[in-house]
Amino acid sequence: MEEKRISPLKAIRIKCLDCCCGSSNEVKSCPSVNCSLHPFREGHDPFRVKVELTPEQKEKRR
Repeated sequence: MEEKRISPLKAIRIKCLDCCCGSSNEVKSCPSVNCSLHPFREGHDPFRVKVELTPEQKEKRR
């Protein structure tokens, strides 16, 4: 049987849902700020900087 791969952020989200008994509202309001997964609990990386490309850079990448 082939296993489906998931991203690390999705795996963290699944773990947070497991920890909060499947309640996404509880994940959002999680008080466990000492947990190393806490910043990633919403399923995205809060430390990733969004790169804004200029129109020239966008054209060059095409």
